Amino acid sequence: MTKFQNLISQFDITSTITDEDIEKTVTLLNLYGPTLQRAGRSIAELEDECFERRRQSVSDFINLAIDFDRDADRKRIADRLAGMGHSMQLLEVMEEALLLVKATPTHGAMYFNILRARYFDAYCKTNEDAFLSLGISSSTYYRHIKAAIRTYAANLWCVVIPDLIIAEHNWDTADSLDESPMRVS
Repeated sequence: MTKFQNLISQFDITSTITDEDIEKTVTLLNLYGPTLQRAGRSIAELEDECFERRRQSVSDFINLAIDFDRDADRKRIADRLAGMGHSMQLLEVMEEALLLVKATPTHGAMYFNILRARYFDAYCKTNEDAFLSLGISSSTYYRHIKAAIRTYAANLWCVVIPDLIIAEHNWDTADSLDESPMRVS
């Protein structure tokens, strides 16, 4: 390997991904569809419950909940909303990593389409469903799926999650600066 090729390979984030990272990623990818469906059902159930008990929509309830009181129904509904919020945040992180896959110079669009069809379509249950919905041959699909998952894993674990950690750290730092007493020079 030439010095240039060696240097370029150091910038390839997919080379840092381990088999354990791939396993975690596949587990997360397999959870996307069920989590999306469960969040949708939870929102519909919450909408029904708010309407039945209070004759108001969830959005009306949220607007009234700004002036939160100790009402047990309000606390329980707020807890459910918080749980749904965590699920939605996970889905958002996963979707952000998928968008980064699309920007990959080599085969990015194909990897994006394969992953979107296989894991991000809540109704796609099998690899066969994915390649049929994409209109590509099974050999093309299977030739690219492992590289697509590796690229996705690299973007998730090496870009998106570290960015979240940095943003969280910056948020915490900003909060602590807001709480510190002001100094007068």
